[in-house]
Amino acid sequence: MAVQRALVCLAALAMLFQLAMAANHTVGAPGGGWDTSTDLQAWAVSQTFSVGDNLIFKYTTNHDVLEVTKANYDSCGTSNPMKTHTGGNTVIPLSTPGKRYFISGSRTLWPRNED
Repeated sequence: MAVQRALVCLAALAMLFQLAMAANHTVGAPGGGWDTSTDLQAWAVSQTFSVGDNLIFKYTTNHDVLEVTKANYDSCGTSNPMKTHTGGNTVIPLSTPGKRYFISGSRTLWPRNED
């Protein structure tokens, strides 16, 4: 019985330690944000993301954050987002490993060049 309690306590401590290690990543910070003046590709490459971390998007309320597939990201396709976030302050937990793709559905934030 004492061994089981010890294992449960160790498991609980490990989970608390993992939560304490989680990081918040404000998209584009410290010198920019979720806007066209920020090199978001460079910002993303400079970060180390882990399961348990949070992405924090700060933007004006006339904009949004769309989570999309890689194909929609590559083509700037906004018509079928997996998730839509609005309100100016969005926190997205990174609960599983893997790549995720975000764009804005606002044409005023991300104008497309039509060549």
